[in-house]
Amino acid sequence: MFVQAKVTISSPFEKDIILKLFSDQKFFFANFTPFTIINEESENVFYVYGEFYSLFSAFDVEARVRKYISSYVITYILIVQPGLIQGSYDNLIDRSFKGVSPKGNGKIVISMSQGSIEITIDYEGDKEKAIVNFIVKRMNKQIKNFDKIIQLERIKRHI
Repeated sequence: MFVQAKVTISSPFEKDIILKLFSDQKFFFANFTPFTIINEESENVFYVYGEFYSLFSAFDVEARVRKYISSYVITYILIVQPGLIQGSYDNLIDRSFKGVSPKGNGKIVISMSQGSIEITIDYEGDKEKAIVNFIVKRMNKQIKNFDKIIQLERIKRHI
């Protein structure tokens, strides 16, 4: 099965500013997803980790992510698989109380048009609905402060 969700953000900011910020994986993943970047293999390949919770379970999600950028579209391809990130012994004990980590493939596509940003989340694999819903829930929470988040980052980067 395959699950897809879309989030649309109206934005007063120029496309090139949004492209610059959202193509920075550290900014995008920290502010708009429940993932933390653990390790960067290269500028366009990195590993993320997230602790996900659904109504009846808790589980870890580990993924290898590859980034692609074009004129007005940013694509993050995720390969979700347990064991991608080596943790400490304490982490292994904590994980023993959680559900089985999922396997699957997904992507986050960010496309920009004048005045709006559309983020599409696709995922196919284990725990599809839980993963997609958790990501969308985090995005919707952050969208409430979207202008403030972008403005603070612009000030920080002087753009």
